[in-house]
Amino acid sequence: MSEEHTAPTASTPVVAAAGTTSGNPYLIPASIVIAGLFVAFAIFMTAGKGAFGGGTATPQGGKMLEASILPVGERDHIKGSQDAEVFLVEYSDYRCHFCGVFHASVTKLLGEYDGKVAWVYRHLPYQPGAQEAAVASECIAELAGEDAFWTFTEKALNDQQSLSPEWHLKTAQELGVEKAAFEECIASGRHDARIFEDKTNAEELGGQGTPYNVLVTRKGDTIKFAGALPYESVKVFVNRALKSLE
Repeated sequence: MSEEHTAPTASTPVVAAAGTTSGNPYLIPASIVIAGLFVAFAIFMTAGKGAFGGGTATPQGGKMLEASILPVGERDHIKGSQDAEVFLVEYSDYRCHFCGVFHASVTKLLGEYDGKVAWVYRHLPYQPGAQEAAVASECIAELAGEDAFWTFTEKALNDQQSLSPEWHLKTAQELGVEKAAFEECIASGRHDARIFEDKTNAEELGGQGTPYNVLVTRKGDTIKFAGALPYESVKVFVNRALKSLE
C-alpha cells in the first residue's frame, strides 16, 4: 500500500507465507522463522469500497477476481474496541497448528495496540474436527454470550490436542451452558451457514490455508497476509495500515 492508496495491478504478488496449514492434515510444518523473509512480498493493499470492507483481491496465479471481504459488523466476534482504527480479521481453524502459533502474535498485538487494533475471528475449517469445533464455538456464543465465545477460543487455541466433542461439551458446561441446550444446538445445524459463509469469503479473497489474515482499516482499505508470521512482521503490516489513516 502506498499512502496515496494506489490500487494494485494484476501483477501484485500475494504470497502464502511459511506457517500456513491447508486442507492436507499431513502437511509437514515449515519453520515460521522463514516467514519473515516473505514480509517484503506478502503485503497486498486494496482500495476500500465502504466502511470496514471491500476491495479487489488477487488470488495466486495472477487472475483478477472481484471479491469483497464481508464487512466487519454485528455478525462478527470482535475482541477489542468496536471503534478500532484497524481490525485484524483472522480466518482461522481451531485445529490448525499454525493458528495456535499465530495466537501468541495476536495476543501481543492487542496488548501493544490497545484501542487501535481489534481482533475479528472468522472460521476457515480445514483440519479434521475443525468444523465441529467451529460449530461448538458458535453454539457457546449463542447460549452463553461473547465472553464465553472468547474464553472457548482462547482455551481451544492453547489446547488444540484435546479438542473433541467431549471436550467441547465439557468446556460449554464450564461456561454455564446446559448440556441439553448445547446438544440441541449442535444437532440443529443452524450455525453451519454462517461458518460456510466465512469459509467461502476467505477463499474468494485468495485464502488457501490457515491462518489467513486481512487487516481492515476504518477507511475500508485492506492488507492481506497468510501464515503464522512472527510478531515483528505483523507489526510492519499494522503500522502501515495505521500510517494510511494519517
